[in-house]
Amino acid sequence: MMREAMQPIQILYEDAYLLVIDKPAGISVVDENEGETPTVKDWVKDRYNLQYSHSGVEDEFEQRLGIVHRLDKETSGVLLIARSKEAFDYLKGLFKFRRIQKEYQVLVYGSVKEDKFEISAPIQRNKNNGLLYNIDQDGRQSATEFVVKLRFQIKNADYSYLGAFPTTGRTHQIRVHLKALGHPVVNDRKYANKTLLKLSEELFNRMMLHAKKVTFTDRNGQERIFESPNSLYDIFPVSR
Repeated sequence: MMREAMQPIQILYEDAYLLVIDKPAGISVVDENEGETPTVKDWVKDRYNLQYSHSGVEDEFEQRLGIVHRLDKETSGVLLIARSKEAFDYLKGLFKFRRIQKEYQVLVYGSVKEDKFEISAPIQRNKNNGLLYNIDQDGRQSATEFVVKLRFQIKNADYSYLGAFPTTGRTHQIRVHLKALGHPVVNDRKYANKTLLKLSEELFNRMMLHAKKVTFTDRNGQERIFESPNSLYDIFPVSR
């Protein structure tokens, strides 16, 4: 069966050790559902001829083709991919010890009252639906800082545009935290209810969550900042 054509992927940076891309919304990083193609992993496999050890047993770098972290399928933005095992192990350690700073842009339903706030709550997989996550005292601790950048209305419905700064990296973390706050991400079909989705389905053609910037210190002690040239703000259907 012929593979479906993939949306163009913009390369933000590339050298012998690191590849940084701007992932479009609607593309999975890996094949989360069997047979789901194409993925970012497929793109990496097709584009690059990575030199493996040929030991007969793939290590984690080889299994993941250098993909150190993930973004949800409907989330766009900056994604780091290691080009060598050394870079993979180094970046993996930075994520493990929370030494990578991530900034997201997110549009939510409703007018968020606080200008700046933090949500700290444990998250785990939903016991009744394995595709969802929720706040649960038995889950893993997670924390996200939020800053409100803009509040506005479209067709008498309130929206808030936020900067999100997760200090942990749990699956669906920002989405689950904002749902718990009562302000789910716009067009989030997993966590927003049908009434809210109906408000925005004709205004936006995607879930409104974007990984805008990643900052870390590389192996040589140099601060590296990678930022997506795209912004959710540019596609708001409202005069500014």
